[in-house]
Amino acid sequence: MELQNRYHIFREQPRAHTLGNIEYINEEWIFFDEESDEAFSLWDIIEDDFEILYNNNWLPARFYEDKAVKVDNELYPLQDGEMIRVKKKLHPTYEEWLKLLSDNAFSAITNVLKQSDYSLYDCIFCHNFLGFQPKNTPCQGVNIIIFDNLDLVCALHHHFVRDENGQRDQFEFVRTDGQKYSIAVL
Repeated sequence: MELQNRYHIFREQPRAHTLGNIEYINEEWIFFDEESDEAFSLWDIIEDDFEILYNNNWLPARFYEDKAVKVDNELYPLQDGEMIRVKKKLHPTYEEWLKLLSDNAFSAITNVLKQSDYSLYDCIFCHNFLGFQPKNTPCQGVNIIIFDNLDLVCALHHHFVRDENGQRDQFEFVRTDGQKYSIAVL
């Protein structure tokens, strides 16, 4: 799997975006999170790009001026009440852990999460013990990742071995309703 395929998988994940409306208050754009009703300065939650609901489609947008964005290379004046969505950021430790997974391991956990109604963006905790190990040296251990899809919490124990025989991964998923899943990737 190439990085581009992983990008596509991330893009299609449920709960990958924060949705909300914007209003221009005191000469500043304020973002109102649709889920939590919290208000933030728009500049605090976007780095550069975001998407705007334009003609019933989500289109990439970039600020051009204080009150205007470029959408499809056309200047578009922002208005109070515009619906936008901002890509959620992954916890840095979790993002590093995902990068350390082989393509097969990444696909396997993504599929199990999807079948259990979890998203890669539902991670609320990640202890990446593998990230502390020296590169290209034999090691083994367990990473612990916790997911919350707002219905159930799921604990993932990732048992890993990296040695002269290659890379071996065992994933054990346990949900708060008692369901368990286990997969091995060699």
